[in-house]
Amino acid sequence: MANGIKYQAHEILNKVLNSAETGLQVDIVSGAEYAEDSSHTHEDTGNFVLGVRNDVLATLGGADGDYVPFQMNASGALYVEVATLPASTSTIEVVGDAAENAAVAGNPVLIGGRYDSSSRTLGDGDVGAIALDADGAVHIADGGNTITVDGTVTANLGTTDNAVLDAIAASLALIDNAIPSGSELQVDVVASLPAGDNNIGNVDIVTLPASTNTIEVVGDAAENDAAAGNPVLVGGRYDSPGNDNSTQRTLGNADVGALALDPTGAVYVREALGQAGSCFVSGTSAVTAAYGKFVAIQFLEDTVFNSSNGLVATDIGRWPDDSGAASDVSSSNTAAVGSQVFPQGMTIFGRWDSFILASGAVIAYIGNV
Repeated sequence: MANGIKYQAHEILNKVLNSAETGLQVDIVSGAEYAEDSSHTHEDTGNFVLGVRNDVLATLGGADGDYVPFQMNASGALYVEVATLPASTSTIEVVGDAAENAAVAGNPVLIGGRYDSSSRTLGDGDVGAIALDADGAVHIADGGNTITVDGTVTANLGTTDNAVLDAIAASLALIDNAIPSGSELQVDVVASLPAGDNNIGNVDIVTLPASTNTIEVVGDAAENDAAAGNPVLVGGRYDSPGNDNSTQRTLGNADVGALALDPTGAVYVREALGQAGSCFVSGTSAVTAAYGKFVAIQFLEDTVFNSSNGLVATDIGRWPDDSGAASDVSSSNTAAVGSQVFPQGMTIFGRWDSFILASGAVIAYIGNV
């Protein structure tokens, strides 16, 4: 009833009025109040509790200790501040606010894991943290085998998986072996090339097998036949003689050598009489070829060689010599030169290392032989 309305004391309503007769005296209906630690009973009655919608949680009380209403968001959910968690669980279940395949709403939840220096074992149906290694990389179970995912992927796979990976590794090794250096692929031809015209492009031969280390060049025309295609050019090598032919090369027995050329590219031949030099000799001192051989001696006067080392042939028995007969020559009347007189105007040819005149005068010609 509104304030200011009074009732007669004898009226029945006096039973529900307060002593000042200004309002109704109301008793709480039975069942709306419950004792602490009492048990729940079916269809209990109670008072409806209201709260204040506040889209952004704010301070509603003026000071510490003031009465304030509960605050809810636009959906009616009660704002709750979690100060501490029970020691028994210390966990909060977080439910996502977006359905699968829907746009993410709000800030995503960062999910971590747990590192155990010793392996842990979960029982069937147990809840467990994601397994991490000491660097925080995630371990992923794959059929009972563990894969560690970090900057590089290392795997402990099953027997079949490892066999496949081993086969792949072996194949890659073969490919790597086919590229010895750089980026060129080395190809071994293990069968004959097919018949007909087959172009294989430009081929660079870096090395040859150690057993031969040679390439055989076969001409494309038989002797005394017309040349077909481009002939093979055969060159040689020029060596500057330097001072007194000191840089002339010398081939050893059975050595392979390039053809000898002069500075103009002309080929030196064995009978290059005097092309390597010549000298005039009229005294009786020993004369030695510093290089090559004396290949011809022209007599300007009647001349006699010394009886000892007078005319030293490179090969005794093939050329005239002061002490040995030319036994390799097909004749039964050969003899040593001895003190034979060689008349003026005569020229003899051969291979001599040195000579000494007893008398006379000669021109001696040197050849590169």
